Amino acid sequence: MKPIRYVLVFFLFFLLIFTIGDIPPRDSIAEEEIYPQLELLAKVIATIQQKHVKEIGTKELINSSIEGMVTSLDPYSQFMTPEIKKEFEVETKGELEGVGMVITLQDNIVMVISPIEDTPAFRAGIESGDKITEIDGEPTKGWSTWKAAQKLRGTPGTKVTIKVFREGEEDLLTFELTREVIHIKSVKDASILSDNIGYIRVTAFREDTFQRLKEAVLELQNKGAKSIIMDLRNNPGGFLESSIQISDLFLPKGALIVYTKGRDEKDEKKYYAQNNSILPATDNIVILVNGGSASASEIVAGALRDNNRAVIIGTKTFGKGSVQSIIEIDKDYSLRLTTAYYYIPRGESIEGKGIAPDIEVEISKAEKKQIKEFIAAGYQKFDIEKDPQIRKAVEYLEGNREQTTENR
Repeated sequence: MKPIRYVLVFFLFFLLIFTIGDIPPRDSIAEEEIYPQLELLAKVIATIQQKHVKEIGTKELINSSIEGMVTSLDPYSQFMTPEIKKEFEVETKGELEGVGMVITLQDNIVMVISPIEDTPAFRAGIESGDKITEIDGEPTKGWSTWKAAQKLRGTPGTKVTIKVFREGEEDLLTFELTREVIHIKSVKDASILSDNIGYIRVTAFREDTFQRLKEAVLELQNKGAKSIIMDLRNNPGGFLESSIQISDLFLPKGALIVYTKGRDEKDEKKYYAQNNSILPATDNIVILVNGGSASASEIVAGALRDNNRAVIIGTKTFGKGSVQSIIEIDKDYSLRLTTAYYYIPRGESIEGKGIAPDIEVEISKAEKKQIKEFIAAGYQKFDIEKDPQIRKAVEYLEGNREQTTENR
């Protein structure tokens, strides 16, 4: 039985590696390196099946092996089984049932990129950078983001308990969250703050964000706005196309927005503004960011800053700047593989580095609590003096306007 099982497992891996699409021809592969490692892997699987206290099927072991290999590459690459593919399709459509947070892996620890506004996670006080150590009593060490997401999602009305480690806290924090249907309103609180300064908050980059933001900017212009504060704090990102469209709103035609570079030339792409800005060049823009600003938020902030169209105020962004491509392996399995990195116009990579603000303004724990309270009430009802980052943005825009007037 042992030789038969060994041969079956070995040839299964042989076929998997050498018969899927887009694989280099055999003569270009270092066979002297591949074959011994495949043999070693086959022996390990055969040994586990014979000796482990539990009986484990071949398919389960192979899937686990591939999953471990892919997740070891970076936090975002993923082996997609039929179940994961289905979940991914649901996620991209925005039809979510869960607690409302965007997560990733950092040093094999499940970490929160940002909670989503108006969700159980946000209302409970989950913060960007929180490291989830337990979900319903199970340690999350070694989990994939998909497994953690599966545990967090569920039927609306059911509860899930998580424990998180937060920098500055001596003990783990415990949160009991009640799942619900997650509705994302991506553009909020368009209003005039003071002295013809318009304010808009963008919470995510969805399919409808471009149109909603454009309408909000035009509305503020009609109300007399001569400068714009675009708040991207705690915006975890979303669709690349949305970030490009939104950057295009504020940049002159032909301006470089972002570009990608990978190992393959086909992964090198440059994205340029296709239209002229809907704002006059004399109208100043401030973008607010923090550690929860990631991905598409970083693309927009970098594009506008590097083209001298905006000033960034706040704290350093998250640093999620990699491109994931969905590669079909067969009708049931796919790879979500990191194939390139994003670079902002001045040539800096976002991945793992983030974007440092032009003007750094920290926020205290007490101020964070105040800001959370007025987000729930709507920014229009909030005293801007209680948000140091908005206050600094207003001061900058007012001072810049006075300087422009003097120069005239």
